Amino acid sequence: MAQRVSQPYPLDVNESLFRWALERSNKTVADLSKQRDLRNLDEWLDGTKKPTRRQLEAFARSTYTPFGYLLLSEPPNVQPSSIPHFRTMKNDKPTKRSLDLEDMIKIIERRQDWARDYLIEVGAEPLEFVGCSSIEDNPVEVANMIRTTLDLEQNWAARHKRWDNAQRHLRTKIEDVQIFLSMDSMVKNSHKRRLNPEEFRGFVLVDDYAPFVFVNSADVGGAQMFTLAHELAHVWLGESASFDLHNLTSAPENKLELACNRIAAEFLVPTEEIVRYWNEFAKLSDEPFEAASRHFKVSRIVAARRALDTGLVTSEEFMEFYNQYIREAHKIREQMKEKREPGPTFYNRALMSIGKRFVQAVIAAVGEHRILYSEAYSLTGLKSESFGTLTKKIEQDMH
Repeated sequence: MAQRVSQPYPLDVNESLFRWALERSNKTVADLSKQRDLRNLDEWLDGTKKPTRRQLEAFARSTYTPFGYLLLSEPPNVQPSSIPHFRTMKNDKPTKRSLDLEDMIKIIERRQDWARDYLIEVGAEPLEFVGCSSIEDNPVEVANMIRTTLDLEQNWAARHKRWDNAQRHLRTKIEDVQIFLSMDSMVKNSHKRRLNPEEFRGFVLVDDYAPFVFVNSADVGGAQMFTLAHELAHVWLGESASFDLHNLTSAPENKLELACNRIAAEFLVPTEEIVRYWNEFAKLSDEPFEAASRHFKVSRIVAARRALDTGLVTSEEFMEFYNQYIREAHKIREQMKEKREPGPTFYNRALMSIGKRFVQAVIAAVGEHRILYSEAYSLTGLKSESFGTLTKKIEQDMH
């Protein structure tokens, strides 16, 4: 007698949940119907067919939706993160944040909540520099305060031959003063969920115990430096936000962003320094902006804007360069998408994407029996073996 094969049992899913998940993930039926398990998506939407559990799991993965949400009777009221996002398009209408950015913010928010509780539990004191300045303060004075707190000289970046060396030095200084720092180009290490630098360069979640700075490492190197400085300014001003730097030809209407841009510019390219070296930059190169960029380890557009702000070039000279720069920047981004270079080692990538200071705090909490290993894996996004490898490497480096 032939054995009967049981058929997959269809799940009764509210059609509105499919539409909600598609809209939330910015995916279309055409995008997903190419997958074998999702070829009947049209029929799920009109209610003529129901998905099996395997098919619904495939839909959840493809739309980055928690599986349990799709079993609800109606779409959940998922609130977006509360931090301001100042990016605007050319028509000056605020844009909706992508699900990738929203999920990245939620990951960092969860880490911050844990870190704050942990630091209070072990007796840490609030950080005095968080929110110690205001948007009315002189940007030069605030930039000097940041450099002093980080133990950096005014020409610290010029002492490094390459921008990546200067950035590594700055990252170390930031974490040394108890600011959590994370740099990543993907959500949950998924190559299908690459963060778009044209949407955001970074964000900061300000807290007096556990301020968190996140930088989109998919952006070009010199731009990452400005993002780091901009987010530091947010910490000193005590305000959380996500950051884009969409247009350097005009000042942001938001007073907070304007203040942060000015502080960041002064921190990276001090007025005194660029005025002192400008004639030398002009002699060394036909493109003084390029020479200034190499000296201060910032992008050429930031160097050019500082030259304009300090009266070293005219607005016509700046705009001529700016228009050419925008055309070149688009080509560079396209080349970066196509170019595949060997990535950093697991150890270096983990320390950048999770943050060295955060990893050390989690390892310490495990060692003190304040959290279980399962929570450590969840907080870091690492599996057991990877977490163990990272722990051993950090312990070796400490000795």
